[in-house]
Amino acid sequence: MTIEELEDYFSGIDLPQSLELGPGVKANDVPHLIQTHLTLLKLHGNVRPFECFYDRLIRIKELIEEQQP
Repeated sequence: MTIEELEDYFSGIDLPQSLELGPGVKANDVPHLIQTHLTLLKLHGNVRPFECFYDRLIRIKELIEEQQP
């Protein structure tokens, strides 16, 4: 999934305010996290030092999709 596709996906849905990403890892401001991660990826691309930002966005997408009926 490209950065542009992720941006389109997140712009078209209602985002939760907080989300548990894993054991002991909680995002308290999901919309802000997504915005900052997308900005960093657009500036630097999906290169090795920034892969964690891409991976986190994919994880958030998966969690949101799991919660949908």
